[in-house]
Amino acid sequence: MSDRSTSIIGKEYSPLTIRKYTNLEGLGGIPVFVALITDDNIANLDAEVHSFAEKYFAQGKPSTLQDFRSFAGALTEHLARVYKRAEGVAVVLFPDKAGVSSLMGDFMNHLHCRMELYFMINTMWHL
Repeated sequence: MSDRSTSIIGKEYSPLTIRKYTNLEGLGGIPVFVALITDDNIANLDAEVHSFAEKYFAQGKPSTLQDFRSFAGALTEHLARVYKRAEGVAVVLFPDKAGVSSLMGDFMNHLHCRMELYFMINTMWHL
């Protein structure tokens, strides 16, 4: 039995991966960042995200800020179901002069995870 009280202290090797999408079906080039802290194999991440967006927006494109909020939350929940070992899931997007984020797990519970997430997203704007 470990003398550690939380997963983040006792397990320091689950990688944080962030992927930027600018070509998701239905979003017209809006930047979407998907972040995962997981030990799962994420080789199919692009296919999962693209497939979800295509199905989600089959009824029509988002037109309100609430539509983007709903999409971010739904994608976060979907990825948490697909990647069962995920310790953190984040979806961050930037529709017309706004920012929307949906955070789950370590991103909600640990300040340092959020700091690393937003630092990396800020860096990725320049890549």
